[in-house]
Amino acid sequence: MAGNTVYTFLKEYNKGDIVFRAGEKSDCMFEVQKGRIDLYIDYGGPGQKKIAEVGPERVFGEMGMVEGLPRSATAVVGTDFTTLAKITWDVFGVYFKTKPARIVQIMQQMGDRLRITTRSAMDLRNSVLKAVDVIQEGGESREALGILKDGIHAMDDVLGNNK
Repeated sequence: MAGNTVYTFLKEYNKGDIVFRAGEKSDCMFEVQKGRIDLYIDYGGPGQKKIAEVGPERVFGEMGMVEGLPRSATAVVGTDFTTLAKITWDVFGVYFKTKPARIVQIMQQMGDRLRITTRSAMDLRNSVLKAVDVIQEGGESREALGILKDGIHAMDDVLGNNK
């Protein structure tokens, strides 16, 4: 991302730092310049689940910014010396004029994440339907539970590899 890069500011973080928490206002997105960000659902809670890792030249926080909705996940710095660029609406507007290819890349990243999530949701749906069929056909509940567990593990694998 060298050249005519325009950012509000760059900031370095250490492993474990919280960039933002689920539920907070979404008025910007971030681009990883160096290091890694881990995104969690229910961070610090009993249902904590890492749903994505975001590496260099990838953005995160864009969905909340675009939708104007609160953050849906908590962003935690995954490596020491992680450098992030904060991208506000003003900077994003400049991208449309000066860096249209970057806008396309961001849209592709959003599309990739949506496609992965949709595929995972459909696979889990199919597991639920298969388990229901087993139960309706008089099969053992243990078999149905195994199908559901496998579906959940597959979803966890997909979400954990959503980079």
